[in-house]
Amino acid sequence: MDMAGAALPESARRRHLVVAALAGLAGQRALALETLYVTAVSKTGSSGVAARLLADIYRRAGLGLQIEVLPAPRASLLALSDKADGELVRIASYGQTYPQLLRVDPAFYRVSVRAYSLAARGAHVLTREDLRHYALGSIRGMAYVQELTEHHPALTLTQSPLQLFRMLVAGRLDLAVCTTLAARSAIAELDLKDLDISPELARFELHHYLNLRRRELAQRIAEVIRKMRDSGELEQLTQQYETAAPRE
Repeated sequence: MDMAGAALPESARRRHLVVAALAGLAGQRALALETLYVTAVSKTGSSGVAARLLADIYRRAGLGLQIEVLPAPRASLLALSDKADGELVRIASYGQTYPQLLRVDPAFYRVSVRAYSLAARGAHVLTREDLRHYALGSIRGMAYVQELTEHHPALTLTQSPLQLFRMLVAGRLDLAVCTTLAARSAIAELDLKDLDISPELARFELHHYLNLRRRELAQRIAEVIRKMRDSGELEQLTQQYETAAPRE
């Protein structure tokens, strides 16, 4: 991820501040901004892109942003408490489970999910219904996993994209179900060749969530998102950050 602290070991990055949305501001001016602290899930490269986008959005809204990367359950717990101001991104239905969090509309990012298999396996996946014929692997804590694999009889959950694709190579899975950006990083890291990749099986719009005690900021942030979407700037930045996302 292109976040502050990228030079630290992974174990340190998971527990420390990883983004400051004060880039480009002088020190004294930056200190004057109201800074929000939000949590994020440390599972995929998509979080890194979303963090950069939200930093831009906050800066345009006159706000500072700090993000701590945490395992999914703890990210939720802190966002629901008085210890954090919200969560970086979650899918639209997340707020139905946690009404204490306010969804900021519209969405500012999206992820695409596909199935990956070794070409020699001969798997044939065109739709999400085809997944039921194969032993699947995916990443623990990701919302798309429940939607795409609920009640699947042969599902293995891993801790990271790299672990997921290592299991695929080892023959312990038929398919790896993963977001395209996270898969790209793992495939590059392992230098994998001869993969079959399904069409897009799902696309999820991702929203920023605020703790209800910060609800007064939702409209300000939402207005910036709308303006950036309407002007095309948001999509331009999304493509720029996805292209620059680290392949590691």
